[in-house]
Amino acid sequence: MPRIDIKLFNRWFWIWLVSALLFFSLTPLSASLAAFGDKIEKSKPQFTRMGDKITAKLIPRAKNSSVLINFEVSGGKLLEVQGMDFAESEHPDVDVKDFKSSLFVTKIGELTPGMEVKISITSDFFTSETAYWIFNHKLQKPWMNSEAENLSRSGLTRDLVIKVKDGGPFDTDGATNGRITLVGGAKDSFWGYALGTLFIRFFGIFLVLSILMIGMIISGKVFQSIAKRKGKADEASASQAKEAEDVMSDETRMEISPDGATNNAGTPQTSFDASLSKESVIAVSIALHMHLSALQAPEPLDLSISQITSWTQQGRERIMGDRFLTFNRSNR
Repeated sequence: MPRIDIKLFNRWFWIWLVSALLFFSLTPLSASLAAFGDKIEKSKPQFTRMGDKITAKLIPRAKNSSVLINFEVSGGKLLEVQGMDFAESEHPDVDVKDFKSSLFVTKIGELTPGMEVKISITSDFFTSETAYWIFNHKLQKPWMNSEAENLSRSGLTRDLVIKVKDGGPFDTDGATNGRITLVGGAKDSFWGYALGTLFIRFFGIFLVLSILMIGMIISGKVFQSIAKRKGKADEASASQAKEAEDVMSDETRMEISPDGATNNAGTPQTSFDASLSKESVIAVSIALHMHLSALQAPEPLDLSISQITSWTQQGRERIMGDRFLTFNRSNR
């Protein structure tokens, strides 16, 4: 099994962790920039009618996907719903960032003069804190809270129900003529929305970091267990090799004991006289070496004296005479 470098693993882990942290940190930053940068939705709302219901499709502030807002009327006929730029109703008392989208102009007809109707505005983009504010340029204080009922429907859908009276303060035309013109928009506290969004996103970051930390701890435990197993395997291999070496050395080593006993193989052991001198031991060793060398030689030397004959005697005398002539320098 290949050995895992813990330092290299920690280095790559922290690089990955910091990259993930930067990525998730930029996500809420982009949402905040979108909230501060775009005052109203990115495109004009598109309206479609289906029977007595008109649906507005738009991309609101701080959101990249479109939402649907449905308009219905109880007690009259919904004639038309139009979008209105917030610049036409800008006032120091209100902040454009508090509104989820541009304003809507809702026109209702076929009413008995002075009649009161209920306007239902439904969307899954609304929250329990969403309110619907009315704008009437003919009043001294043009902006007012409609005190709409915020009702929960199926799923995440919420319904804002507004009571409007023909010729009342919410009716922009100001006349009791059987027609109502309502100008307003859904409003949320910007800071509540922004802080809530940031809290949710940063909570997600901390959750991801917690998961990463747990994964790091678990992986560290796994690597430690792998290292321990490998260390135990190496120790076992080393001990087995040492035992095998001890067994082989026991089989090949000849032990010397004073009483001349036999070793494990049954071979008689040589008695040892502690009084022998060092010179005696050396002499015995040399003699043993010469004897073993003669036994191992392929052709042992013949040191026996050959028989002396007249022919060999004459040859020796000639050799000695020649040598004498060679080395006798005085007669030269």
